[in-house]
Amino acid sequence: MLMFNKLGKKFYYYMARFTIVHVLTYMFIGVIFTNLQNYKAAFMTIEQFENYRTLNSAVVRAAPFFQIFRGAFFAAVLYPFYNIIIKSEYGWVKLFFVIWGFSFVGSIGPIPGSIEGFIYTNTSIQEHLIGSPEVTIQALIFSWFFVKWENRTERDYG
Repeated sequence: MLMFNKLGKKFYYYMARFTIVHVLTYMFIGVIFTNLQNYKAAFMTIEQFENYRTLNSAVVRAAPFFQIFRGAFFAAVLYPFYNIIIKSEYGWVKLFFVIWGFSFVGSIGPIPGSIEGFIYTNTSIQEHLIGSPEVTIQALIFSWFFVKWENRTERDYG
């Protein structure tokens, strides 16, 4: 209870909003791109994905649940920069670049589309770019909705 009092309601409501928007945009954009880009076929035919779980795997089906923790983690990490990112002009653009940059382009592992992936894998450019539109659009939509909601909340409730 001491931690709740120390951080305050503002932080916890911010974290809840951040996590909700993250999970919903993750699921919505994920469903669209899974069908649009036929990920099931890509996972079965592209060698790069041979170590990935199938889309029917219980763990993969539970991915939205795990995104609750990811959203809360991102919210907590970004909270100290709240005024710099969220409360500034073009805050949603700043939030987009932070999230997209660190989670996709700047990933420390050699994932498809990351700088590390380009350096350390023999993956073709096409295979690297297969997930780029999904990650980029999800980060854009998330950032725009979250900052709009956050600014409206601040305006309405101060």
